[in-house]
Amino acid sequence: MSSRYFALLSFLFTCVLVAGCGNSKPAVVEHAPVSYQPTPVSTPAQIVPAAAPKLPEVEEAVKRIFKDLVIVDPDYKTSFLVGDFNGDASQDLAVVVKPVPEKIAEMNEQPIWLLRDPRRPYNPRAPLHVEKDDVLLAVIHGYGANDWRDPQATQTFLLKNIVGARMYVQGGKEFVEKNSGRRIPRPHGDLIGETLKGNEGYLYYSAASYSWYDPKTFTGEDESAGAFHGRGAMRRTQ
Repeated sequence: MSSRYFALLSFLFTCVLVAGCGNSKPAVVEHAPVSYQPTPVSTPAQIVPAAAPKLPEVEEAVKRIFKDLVIVDPDYKTSFLVGDFNGDASQDLAVVVKPVPEKIAEMNEQPIWLLRDPRRPYNPRAPLHVEKDDVLLAVIHGYGANDWRDPQATQTFLLKNIVGARMYVQGGKEFVEKNSGRRIPRPHGDLIGETLKGNEGYLYYSAASYSWYDPKTFTGEDESAGAFHGRGAMRRTQ
């Protein structure tokens, strides 16, 4: 064969290759599948427990209610306790106070707090009075986001003849479990356990006031403990 023949064959082979490349489809590049992204789950808000009360802020709360009529009793090792005593999901303050002797008359003149004796039925026809030698338990109910520390937390019970030894806060569920098999009251919140005149018992809130529970003598609750006052009651202008 002549060199011209081989040149022609090379030319035709080249054309076929070029035509084939022109008609071929572009290669499809496969991408890695997108990984699944789950819907973000919101982190539950962490409830920060309220800080333990300090004496200066306890004294401030007492002064907010009583002005200069009482002082926090320094003779009691456990002079103040915190708990939800009336069962409204707000923290309350229970603090042992004693009246300033020269202010007794002023204390008994139109008080903004409710004076009660948890160990005896409430009788509106025989109102109680603060005496100079009284050792009293003031229970300041919490209000708003700041509980008993709130400036508007002024709803207060002042309790006579109820301050004992070894006072502590007892949750309602634990109280029921501890006294299983006994006749018990229906507390609305936390209770205050203590030893009062040699007897172990509990101070609790029910029937719109505070009552005393003695496991040895309890026969039932007194429904005439006193009129309920709402959150907006007993607020003194600051």
